[in-house]
Amino acid sequence: MQRVLRKRVIRDLKTNFFRYLALGLMIAMGIFLVVTIVGSGETLTRGTEDMAEETNLEDGEFEVFVPLSDKDKDEIKALGVELEDHFFYDLQLDNMDKCTLRIFKVRNKIDKIHYIDGKEPADKKEVVLEKRFSEEHDLKVGDSIEMAGVTYKISGIGVVSDYDGPQKEISDTSCNSKMFGLVFLTEEAYADFKASGKAQKSEDYLYAYKLDEGTTDKDLKDYLKDLKIDSSEVDDELFQEYWERTGGIEEYLRDAVKELRDATNDVRDGVKELSDNNDDINEATGDIFDAYLEETSSSLQNSGYDVELTEDNYKKEIDNIIEDSDSAIMKMALKDAEKQLSDLQEYKDGLHDYTDGVDELFDGLDDMSDGVGDLDDAVDDALEEFDFELSNLTMFLKQEDNPRIFATKNDKLVDIEVGIIAGVIIFILLAYVISVFVVHSIESESSIIGTLYSMGVTKNDLLTHYITLPVVVTFLAGLIGALVAATGIMAPMIAESSYSYFSIAEFTFHVPMYLWIYSVAVPSIIAVIVNVLVIRSKLNRTALSLIRNEVKQKGMKKINLKGMDFVSAFRIRQMLREMRSTLAVVFGMFLSVLIFMIGVNCYILCTNIAKDYENDTKYEYMYTLKYPEEVPPEDAEPAYAYTCKKNTKGYNFDVMILGIDDNNPYFDVDPGDSKVDVVVSNAFAEKFDLKEGEEFVVTDEDKELKYAFKVKKITQYSTGFFIFMDIDVMRDMMGESSDYYNVLFSDKKLDIDPGRLYSTTSKEDIVKGASVFTSLMMPMIYVLSIASAAILLVVMYLMMKVMIDRSAYNISLIKVFGYKRKEVRKLYLDGNFYTIALGAMVCLPLSKVLMNKMFPYMIPNVSCGMNIGAPFIFYVVTYIVIIALYFVINTMLVRRLNKFTPAEVLKNRE
Repeated sequence: MQRVLRKRVIRDLKTNFFRYLALGLMIAMGIFLVVTIVGSGETLTRGTEDMAEETNLEDGEFEVFVPLSDKDKDEIKALGVELEDHFFYDLQLDNMDKCTLRIFKVRNKIDKIHYIDGKEPADKKEVVLEKRFSEEHDLKVGDSIEMAGVTYKISGIGVVSDYDGPQKEISDTSCNSKMFGLVFLTEEAYADFKASGKAQKSEDYLYAYKLDEGTTDKDLKDYLKDLKIDSSEVDDELFQEYWERTGGIEEYLRDAVKELRDATNDVRDGVKELSDNNDDINEATGDIFDAYLEETSSSLQNSGYDVELTEDNYKKEIDNIIEDSDSAIMKMALKDAEKQLSDLQEYKDGLHDYTDGVDELFDGLDDMSDGVGDLDDAVDDALEEFDFELSNLTMFLKQEDNPRIFATKNDKLVDIEVGIIAGVIIFILLAYVISVFVVHSIESESSIIGTLYSMGVTKNDLLTHYITLPVVVTFLAGLIGALVAATGIMAPMIAESSYSYFSIAEFTFHVPMYLWIYSVAVPSIIAVIVNVLVIRSKLNRTALSLIRNEVKQKGMKKINLKGMDFVSAFRIRQMLREMRSTLAVVFGMFLSVLIFMIGVNCYILCTNIAKDYENDTKYEYMYTLKYPEEVPPEDAEPAYAYTCKKNTKGYNFDVMILGIDDNNPYFDVDPGDSKVDVVVSNAFAEKFDLKEGEEFVVTDEDKELKYAFKVKKITQYSTGFFIFMDIDVMRDMMGESSDYYNVLFSDKKLDIDPGRLYSTTSKEDIVKGASVFTSLMMPMIYVLSIASAAILLVVMYLMMKVMIDRSAYNISLIKVFGYKRKEVRKLYLDGNFYTIALGAMVCLPLSKVLMNKMFPYMIPNVSCGMNIGAPFIFYVVTYIVIIALYFVINTMLVRRLNKFTPAEVLKNRE
């Protein structure tokens, strides 16, 4: 019997060839889509990982003020750390649009060059150029390039894994290989360039490191933080100027206290000498006053007045004599004598007060001297509490925190996630479509199945028979889709945007084993499971019921359609009869639109980012300062920026705490005066799913601290993850001086010495960086959009065709009654328009809402907000496209009505 059934499989395939061909094409296209997108992402991911291993990618890097001594290197090696210096200079090329080349020596141990063309320099007149820079400037092996007045020959074009994303600065939002690249010189050539003094700024002392097993990044960082140097060792004038104002505070305090102590002692000693002579001064002054009293008394006695003048009575006695005297001359002489005595007495008393004050001053200065001594001790104690020694470490960056490393891999994670999810959606749709096919096949062959039952064929025999063709078709379709994708026919289109942006080698397209299993086995397994479940339920009927082709019409009679015209009532009953197929069309539409929404959200996110970045960036230039000037420029707004970390969905992101004045013209923010209640950017709130009033924590990995905040307000600012605080509050919280700043915002370019800067970011750079994301994502967006439209076409065609096939008997019957094709179409086809129209109205917003919920989990590694709101016109255009696709399918199916003849009635009569 199985032999007979196997022959029926071939006949079934021939009879329903186009149905199975459409199903196979849908499966093959879906698998092709998944394998191409995911395979391309895996190829680039594994390619960069293999290249990293081949070139001995660093575990991290750090920068210092002064090159490490041999002793330091030996001690670091003893920790289980391998080092290689990657010192570099930046050189601006005036003859190439003022682009910047970063000049390294050729690496020998860590982050070695992967040569794409050519070879390493043979002498000091040859250089290796980074791939993306050479492409942007159309430079090839054998060409020449002039740097600092010296002409070099390009011996090789290569890439290095620590500049996978060739950003000039770590803080840059995007790569611009037109304006920045790398060049590698021999040691001799590097030394010659160093001696030329033509670099933009001083040499950067950067070291790359590899950790032995058992050694951690923290072990190395702790060691480096304890390495102290004398500020005089740093050969940088700007640093020295900055250090005198900031880090030199210890020496300043000690010197100031010493000067105060010495000056106090000198004054005290001088006052002591005065105090020691106080008695002599007072005695001499008393003698002078007494002598004058005695002289005046003697003169009066000689004039006939019997008086003895004393300090207590001289005024009274002289006044009495003046009153009694008739001589004007005598009165005048007595008044002069009295005045001189009064002046002498006042002088004597003043000297007494002065000497008393000198004594008190001495006592005070003595106490002050003791206080200055206490102050000296207190300053010493306070300085011991604070680490005013200069650490040699200026920057420490672990591999996983370096945005340049594995930039391609991190970007392709989105493609892989999207591809896998799109595949899952396609498989769910596949399962439902297969179930409809199986039900239709069983119902259309019901009498045959009943006859076979009556002849003794078992349910398992029939089960095996009916699952054979769907499983074979899905297996072959999955295999064909995977094989076609494995040729890499479409992979270059997906990968091209990455090759033209990231600095990586080109890799051979490769499909990993899990994708083969995913592509070939999963569709077949789904087909088996769905068929077994559906067929078993449909075969649980008696042979007679099957032979008679009895169809249960549950609930049909309960619907009251008496008030409707015949055509409308007929369409509704037809839709209810074909509920499974109707739902399959709507469900297929929903899943197709869901796939489409993946691409739509990618596009909307990228375009919204580009618009928001431009609108939200009010400044023209942002300067991140290494050595700020004491007074900020008049044409700039100072701010204080500090970077922390926050984790979400397994990824660690930089979060910028930005201290600003409440009248900063570049930010529409009122930061308030709280250390806890803060304003956050909408990008930060969207990424970390925060609402006003909620609390959150960020981590300061450098200080090993955590800061807890509460969202006071969410402000529109999309260009990064920002926490806004009042600058004075932030300075106090971070322990900085009252005038400290490290960022400048300006509406025009400022004349700042490059040596003072970590980086300069312009509004133009930010806007360009945002547009890069759109170009990177467009290939995948195109693929998803076209694929979803094709899937929707196939599903609508197959399901609507099933509806017509299931109604073949009824269509033939009404033709017997004289109905024309136009009337048949109105009854059996045109009613589907309302299903599609209403279904699209529901599916469009529903799929968008669902995808909006899923999307953050599909791009967990992307450092931006989640502005994925679509304008109303998008829904209108998409709705029109769906209706247009329906009319295409409807036109194709009208022709099929001609195939149903009145003979069908005779075939199915009892």
